[in-house]
Amino acid sequence: MYAISLTSIPPRFDRLGPVLAALLAQRPAPVAVYLCLPRRYRRFTGTVRPPALPDGVKVLWSDTDLGPAGKAMIAARHLAGKVKRLIYCDDDWTCGPGWAAALLQGAGDGVASTGQGFSVGRLKRQSRAAPGFTDIAQGFSGVCVDPAWLAAPDMVPPDAAWPVDDIWLSGQLARQGIALREVARARAAMRPAFDDAHALQAARVGGKDRQAANLACAEALTRRYGIWPAASSTARAARP
Repeated sequence: MYAISLTSIPPRFDRLGPVLAALLAQRPAPVAVYLCLPRRYRRFTGTVRPPALPDGVKVLWSDTDLGPAGKAMIAARHLAGKVKRLIYCDDDWTCGPGWAAALLQGAGDGVASTGQGFSVGRLKRQSRAAPGFTDIAQGFSGVCVDPAWLAAPDMVPPDAAWPVDDIWLSGQLARQGIALREVARARAAMRPAFDDAHALQAARVGGKDRQAANLACAEALTRRYGIWPAASSTARAARP
C-alpha cells in the first residue's frame, strides 16, 4: 500500500489536471494522491484556494510554507505509520505507465529509490554512494520512501535549504543511513508537463542563484549532521 504526494503553486493550479490524472492512473493504484499546500505562501500573496480536484486527490494543508520540500514532508507527517511507501514528485512533470511500479520495486528496508539522482561531488562534497546508488534524489523523477523517514519535526528546512528541496530531503535520508537507488525505468517514464517562469531552478531566492543555494544547503547539512564532508578537507586528510 502506497500513496503519492506533490505540492504546487497558485499560477500552476489550472494546469495540474493531466499531471494528477497520470498519477491516479498508476498501477498498482495509490491509496490516494495528496496535493500538499501551505495556507500562505512565501512567494505569492493572497488567500490560497485549491483547484477543483478529481476523485482520489486530497488536499493536505500546512500552516507553514515548507517550500518545495512540502511535497514530501507534509504528506510524510500525515502518513507515517499508516502506509509503508510514499512516492513524492513534482507538479510540472507527467509520469507514464510503470513509473510508480518501478520506484516501488527499487525501494526496500533502508533503501529509497529515485528515477534520477546526482553525486554530491557536484557540490564539492565527498560521495560514498555505491554503484547503482546516488546521493541526491531528484524529485522531478519521483522518490519512493517510507514516510516515517521524513516525518520528524526537526526536518523543517532552514532558510539556506528552503529553495533546494532535493538536497535537503536527500540529506535527511543520508543522516539516517538510508541508501538511494537509481531506477532508470522510472526516469524513462517521465515527460515535462509544461514550462513556465515559476520554477525555482531559475529563480534567485534570498539573493542566491541556484548554484549558490545548492552549496549553502550542502554546507548547512554538513554542519548540522556531519554528512557529506567537503572534498577538499577529505583530500587533505588523505595526505601523508
